[in-house]
Order: sequence, then C-alpha cells, then structure tokens
Amino acid sequence: MEGRLRLREPQITPVEGGFLVSDPYGVYEKPLALTEGGLFLLSLMEGRTLEEVQEEVFKRHGVLVPRKELEELAKALEEAGLLLTERVEARLREEEERLRRERPMRLAGLSYPKGEREARAFLEAFRASYPGEGREAKVLLMPHLEPSRVPEVYGAALAALEKTPPPERVYLVGVAHRPLKERAAALPVPFQTPFGPALPDLPALQALDALLPFELFNTPLAFREEHSLELPLFFLKGRFPEARVLPLLVGRRSPELGEALKVVLRDFPGLLVLAVDLSHVGPRFGDPPLTRPLAEEARRRDLGFLERIAEGAPEAALALLGENPTRIDGVEVVASLLPLLRGRRGEVLAHRLDLEAPTLSAVGAGTLVL
Repeated sequence: MEGRLRLREPQITPVEGGFLVSDPYGVYEKPLALTEGGLFLLSLMEGRTLEEVQEEVFKRHGVLVPRKELEELAKALEEAGLLLTERVEARLREEEERLRRERPMRLAGLSYPKGEREARAFLEAFRASYPGEGREAKVLLMPHLEPSRVPEVYGAALAALEKTPPPERVYLVGVAHRPLKERAAALPVPFQTPFGPALPDLPALQALDALLPFELFNTPLAFREEHSLELPLFFLKGRFPEARVLPLLVGRRSPELGEALKVVLRDFPGLLVLAVDLSHVGPRFGDPPLTRPLAEEARRRDLGFLERIAEGAPEAALALLGENPTRIDGVEVVASLLPLLRGRRGEVLAHRLDLEAPTLSAVGAGTLVL
C-alpha cells in the first residue's frame, strides 16, 4: 500500500484480550479485533506512509515491524471501512446519497412491527400498559430506550399525546450516539415508518439553519442507525400522522440551538419532544454489578433531574447531577434547550430503572410533560 494513509475515526470498544475497532456509522458492519500493540500501530498511521510508521515504531521502541505486517493491518482496516481508499470513499458516498433521499426503517421487525395493522395494535398495547391519564403537552420528554424494556414509560408518553391537539409539526430532538461534525445536526428527508413517511418541515428547518453559526445539515451518516429518533418517531407518527417533523440530533451542548429554536417556534409553532434516556449504571458502563445502593442513587438522580425540570428550573436539574456519575444521557439535550424549558411547569408521569439481567446493568427512562 503506497502513499500517506488517511484514516476515519473509529469506534473503539475494549474487550477481553484487546479491542474492537469499527465504523462509527455502521456502514461497514464487521469490526476489526486488535491487540494493544495493533491499536498502537493504528494510532501512528494517520498521515504517514507505511515506511514512516516503521521508522516511528523503531524510534520509540527499537523494534522493526515487518512491512508485511503493516500491509496486512492496512488491508484489514480497509475491509472494516476505516482506511480511506477510493473503494471505501465510494461506498460511503453511496450510503450518504441514499440518506439524502430518505431514511429507511432500521429497527422495524426488531423493536416494533413492520406492518401498519400490527403497529396500531402495538401502540394500543403500550398505551394500555400505563394505567394513568395524561395531560396536554407543549414539551414532552420521552425515552428512546428499547420499547419492550420500559413499556409503561412509552405508555405514559402516549397518554400525554392523546390529550395533546395534533400539532402541525414536531421538533424531535434526540441524543447523537454517533459522531457529529458539528454540535447538532438535522436530516431534511422523509423518515420511513409503518404508518407512512414522516415528512420533514423544510421551511422550518431552513429557518433554523439560517440562525445557527454552523451548518445544520452536516452529518447524514449519523442518522443511519440512530435509535434516539427512530423509536420515539414510531410513537409520534402513530399518534400524529399528518404532522411534519424536524429530526434533530445533539452531540455536544449547543446554547445556540436553543436560542434559534425559540425564534423559529414563534413562526413555526409545534410540539417539542426531547428523546432522551436517564441513568446508565452497571458493568456495561464501567461500574460494578448493580446493587441496591447504586440503583437507589440512579433513581434519586433521575427523579431529581426530572422533577426540577418539571418545576421550570432546568439549570437546577443540571446542577443536581454535578459530574453526572450515573451518566444521564439527556444532559446535553437539556443544556442545549434551556431557553425553551426555563419557567415551564409540568408533571413527571412515569419513571423506571430497567435491569438488563445478562450484564447486571440498568438504564433509566422517564416521561415528563410541560
């Protein structure tokens, strides 16, 4: 392999005996297993030739890595979609072009039914899982966790939606689980659902883009497998089939997004939905196995966070978390939308800390209406 190497930023997952490195957007599905030494070689490759990598290793450790070994690593990185060759770039462009036309369903048949009739029954069963009544929402905070894990929390969201007059548009703000080029992003294309395509509100999205100091339509591939939009949108489209959608992702807190949305909402009113989950605790997230004290701490922080938002004090909600030791993933979204949450009062309808038995870990989810 000749010339200077160009790498994509990989997703790195520690595993027993080494690491898995993979395409962060899932276009290339098969991860590459590396030892610690392999990961070190990977860290040296960006912008260097294979000869320069050899020289750098020798300079640091006095070891001459065979060129064949480096060539095999480069080839494996290409097969995993992490080395930018003409072939990899062409495939990424092709996938991006597909996403510029529509965003297909990725979780249909896994997290929810594909067919409309079955999807309607699914919605009704989830609503039945929540015994309470809802209340009209101007702002709704709901989960993006796998629905089967927290049915009554989604049921509470449905209870609120049935009390809410159908909006002309829904501002759906999710958590970016894939890297964004900017702090936030939008994808202005139809999102497919079992109830038909959720169409984007292009004038409202263009108005929002014009107010931001960064390009809003910046990372189409980040939407390819993003469940924090797809799962809530299934429920929203089922209840509001005519509403246009503004699908937004937040990667890092963006005060500019909240200020811009406040302006856009005056001309393009609609329902604001925060699609966020709460605490993430247990071995999957770097903790010991779940214990009663850890679960109590997660519940305390989740409910304190939700209750302070319901009191119209989102800054106090963020302050309560401090360094966020239980990893509430709604922090960046809430911090970005402070101007839209401040002073609004509401009610926490549901909360659950759901145990993932195989890993002895747990994730919190809640529904909050403002």
